[in-house]
Amino acid sequence: MSRRKRTAGLDLGTSRVTAIIGEVDDYGQVQLLGVGEAPAEGLRKGVVVNIDKTVVAIQAATVAAERMAGLRIESAVCTLGGPHLASQNSRGVVAVSRDHGFEVREEDVERVIEAARAVSVPSDRQVIHVLPRSFTVDGQDGVRDAVGMTGQRLEVETHIVTAAQTSLHNVVKCVHQSGFDVEEVVAHGLASGEGVLTANEVDLGVCLVDIGAETTDVVLYAEGSVLRMAVLPVGGNHVTNDIAIGLRTTPADAETLKLNYGHTLPDVIPPEERIEVRQVGGDRIQAMPRRFLAEIIGPRMREIFQMAREEMRKSSYDGRLPAGVVVTGGAARLMGTTDAAQAVFDSAVRLGLPCGVGGLADRAGGPSFAAAVGLVKWGARSAPVAVLAGVRGAHSPAIGTAYQRTVRWLRDFF
Repeated sequence: MSRRKRTAGLDLGTSRVTAIIGEVDDYGQVQLLGVGEAPAEGLRKGVVVNIDKTVVAIQAATVAAERMAGLRIESAVCTLGGPHLASQNSRGVVAVSRDHGFEVREEDVERVIEAARAVSVPSDRQVIHVLPRSFTVDGQDGVRDAVGMTGQRLEVETHIVTAAQTSLHNVVKCVHQSGFDVEEVVAHGLASGEGVLTANEVDLGVCLVDIGAETTDVVLYAEGSVLRMAVLPVGGNHVTNDIAIGLRTTPADAETLKLNYGHTLPDVIPPEERIEVRQVGGDRIQAMPRRFLAEIIGPRMREIFQMAREEMRKSSYDGRLPAGVVVTGGAARLMGTTDAAQAVFDSAVRLGLPCGVGGLADRAGGPSFAAAVGLVKWGARSAPVAVLAGVRGAHSPAIGTAYQRTVRWLRDFF
């Protein structure tokens, strides 16, 4: 049996569920072994609204990934999305233990992070991330790794992400009922950043815009860490609805028109180019200028980027972004998306594609796989944590494990 670390990522999106299985090779690089997808009907704006349909989608995606990889998985790192996610910066201060000559040790770092974690959080919310940004040792700031330094006072600046307890519990419940353990729950925007951003971009300063089906994640990175994160309640489906209303067609036909002929810039489309649109309520097909389609798509996409720009301006970071803006997510496949973003942000913009992985990377190379690939990379470099701690109504470990084993046995049997 291979001793290499294997990890699985489970991206619970509004339009589809994606499962990816990866393995860390002898050189420390993540190799993708299996990729699976399934349509999702049990989620709205990244939040579970139907547990049974979500469980079916999870099982379909994981079975496809397992068949491609040729192995079974028992646990996964999962995404958590939705406008209920919120973030804030917090500071913690502790005195360094004198037992080791005032040398900062791992225990001191853990204590100061716990001190920063002690923020006022409503009873219906739970902290899911405490991300250290920088340490300060006896007034010397900008320290990335404080272990081994000498000082009497240790401070840390962290970025804390909280989520609605009910939304978190429903995601964990769906994964458990699918027959899997939850290694860790990761905010969707942070998973996408892990999947498509490079270390240099994070150090220099970059804004990530992940446009999904019904939500858009905006994550601002500066000086090597997360500075601000927000979730906007708009996404690619809003563009589709605008097309359906503007051209009087069905949402399914509107989605096809958007993907095949859509563009964010009307000026680049020749005036004589036409498309065929099937009118709703009948079989009548009408030919109309393709530029009409772009005139519908363009304002909505610019609105999304303007909202993302306003979220970036709300942060305390007043500097420019040397690394520019990275646009990813399923809706980023729309032609002209980077051009529209560049016009709004007045900065360099690139399309965010998964990077830093090998193996079956070509099967997960599009922007819609950003979060799923990021989950695999996240799980490969981190140790499992107890995501159910503090979640009211969670099953006990013994009962949960027995239930999941039974579900896995039934799934393998059938």
